[in-house]
Amino acid sequence: RRRTRPPTSTSQTMALLQRLSSSSRRFLSHPQRFVPTPITPSPSSPSLHKASKRWHGDGPGPDAPTVSLTFVNPDDTTTTISARVGETLLQSAHRTGIEMEGACEGVCACSTCHVILEQGLYDELLDGMEEGALGEDEEDMLDMAFGLSQTSRLGCQVKVGVNMDGSVITLPKATRNFYVDGHKPKPH
Repeated sequence: RRRTRPPTSTSQTMALLQRLSSSSRRFLSHPQRFVPTPITPSPSSPSLHKASKRWHGDGPGPDAPTVSLTFVNPDDTTTTISARVGETLLQSAHRTGIEMEGACEGVCACSTCHVILEQGLYDELLDGMEEGALGEDEEDMLDMAFGLSQTSRLGCQVKVGVNMDGSVITLPKATRNFYVDGHKPKPH
């Protein structure tokens, strides 16, 4: 399609309007008739408020109950932290200085917060999910993860719960960062 200059005369404007579709012509001649229709979720469609993805935010406050989690670092050392119930593993790691990358800052758009869970915890978390399976977005991102295992999850998608007290979370030996190799965002 070739680009044209904006019309400079009434006759050029009329020629342009004739080439437009009928709905475009109606809109241009009566724009007040075209009011955007608000989107309301139907009972059969999932509500926007029930999204499983965690977006930017502070998570629970400092008064939230805590559980003890032990992270096995890539160099095989261990670090035990107090994680707040309700925050994600990624938020807990960033808040306590654990070296978990999270290049997309927790929006399920990378695999740099990949963690490996104990089998029992993995099964328990799956049992608590809507369809008893990982979401399609998380599965797609895990396909790109380094060192994928049967109990792999994304740290940004795992909410800390009271049932996780004493759990061991293993960080893989490396990550694949397609954003910028080595980019590590600072938490807000």
